[in-house]
Amino acid sequence: MSMRDQMIPASAAAAVLGVALVVVTLLNSAVNDGTQALESAKLAQVNTTANSFNARIESTVTTLAGLGSRPWELTTGSTADQGVLQTFAIDPNALSGSFLVDGSDTVTAGVLLRPGILGSTFDQPGWQEAKEALADQPAVVLPVTTSGLTTDLPTFAFAIAIRGTTPTSVRGAFIFEQALTSDSTFSQEISQLEDSSASTASWLFLDSVGAVVASTMNSGLGSPASDPRYFTLPAGLRELGDEIVVSADVPSIGWRVVFIQQRSEFVEPLAGPLQSVGLILILLLLAIGLILVVVLIRRLRQSREQEKRLRDLNRSQVEFISVVSHELRTPVSGVLGFLQTSLDHWETMTDEDRHSAVSRAFTNARRLQAMTRDVLDTESIESDRFGYVMHPTDLGEEIRTGAEAFSTGFSGDEVEVTVPTSPVVVELDADRIQQVLANLLDNARKSSPTGRPISVSLEQLDDTARISVVDHGAGIDPDSVERIFEKFVRGRDGAVTGTGLGLYISRRIVEAHGGRIWAESQPDESTRFIIELPCRAAAIR
Repeated sequence: MSMRDQMIPASAAAAVLGVALVVVTLLNSAVNDGTQALESAKLAQVNTTANSFNARIESTVTTLAGLGSRPWELTTGSTADQGVLQTFAIDPNALSGSFLVDGSDTVTAGVLLRPGILGSTFDQPGWQEAKEALADQPAVVLPVTTSGLTTDLPTFAFAIAIRGTTPTSVRGAFIFEQALTSDSTFSQEISQLEDSSASTASWLFLDSVGAVVASTMNSGLGSPASDPRYFTLPAGLRELGDEIVVSADVPSIGWRVVFIQQRSEFVEPLAGPLQSVGLILILLLLAIGLILVVVLIRRLRQSREQEKRLRDLNRSQVEFISVVSHELRTPVSGVLGFLQTSLDHWETMTDEDRHSAVSRAFTNARRLQAMTRDVLDTESIESDRFGYVMHPTDLGEEIRTGAEAFSTGFSGDEVEVTVPTSPVVVELDADRIQQVLANLLDNARKSSPTGRPISVSLEQLDDTARISVVDHGAGIDPDSVERIFEKFVRGRDGAVTGTGLGLYISRRIVEAHGGRIWAESQPDESTRFIIELPCRAAAIR
């Protein structure tokens, strides 16, 4: 065999080997690049989750801070304090409650307190440090405990400072506990992060001492993390043995969000095909090199698609966390429940049962609409973005329209309307005044016994128009007649459902019209809501 003949197979072998080496190099580079892209995407997802949760906690703390400004008595067994606490107990299926602690750490009142707790000393772990922090913070989150004062379940708690005579003095605290269960609202939200295709992947929310607050594995709640390094390692992407650990801090409360997955499973979408490719390269050499180019392109495309999917998941999760609230879940469940019952049993239901189910679903839908509107309107009012379009309007006609619209949705209610025959002209925003009338009529309906009509009347007193809405319900306690116009004060003795924003919004709307609104009540007889608006000497458009 000539030298040239020997060189041909050698050159071919070298060429094949060169091609194989190039393909293998490209594959390794693709795996490394793809792995880095996956790591970056996962780190971004964990950071986004932590930042979103941190913003949610900061918003919650800001909202809860107002609870500390109430005139709490902080005396053991105080009926006034107990009554206020009861107004916050809106969930009949709640597993945990709330309580008050005075300056000497004595539990003075509470909802769902375990026997013997009232009058005892509150000394849960982390409380002394929390008291010091409350001197310059409106609220803090206490570490997880194996059981709380209102439940035997593991809990964590929010502590809201009740200020004394100076801005930094603390004369007590409002504390509400959150039971850690796999079916809680928080756990259900965390379960949205779970990836069913990754068997070794899990998400953990760890509190300030490294205890598990929530997990996609639904296990170990309230216990220390299986590896303490999950909490002690610097935030970011780390490797612990054969695990990849991605973590980010929630600075407002000292918590940490942790993602854990076996390294082999994490890189499997990219690294798995490499071994097969290597075997095929040995058998097919150059031919397989061409195939590997196709595989490379396909794998890179899959990597980009998976990265895009993770970004979409991050965006969806942020939107989900920002809009979900416990108060909106109940009416949604009610609508779905009644409609599902109707769909499942439509053929066997009587007309009366069908009407009842649809009516109850409609009632829950109206409740959901009202709560959503109230929350959005409150935010708009407090940010000075609540607009008004004023026109001279016949107030009597608006009252008749509002009563008719209200009666359309509730055929069993009777509304008696009394208005003057001549126009009562007021400069107003008709849509906003209709919103006030709807709030008052809805409150009256909830409070009126069946068969007792609701009365709505209008009269003109000199240059003032007076609207009266009267129901014949149980009345309002004299001490609460003014307080019902505050935010989040719901119903009479807390018996009425809703956001507790309707009367607050109504007062702000009436005041924006230069008027005033108040309530007069005879306990066990009737309640009268009165609105006075200035009349305008102007023609109706």
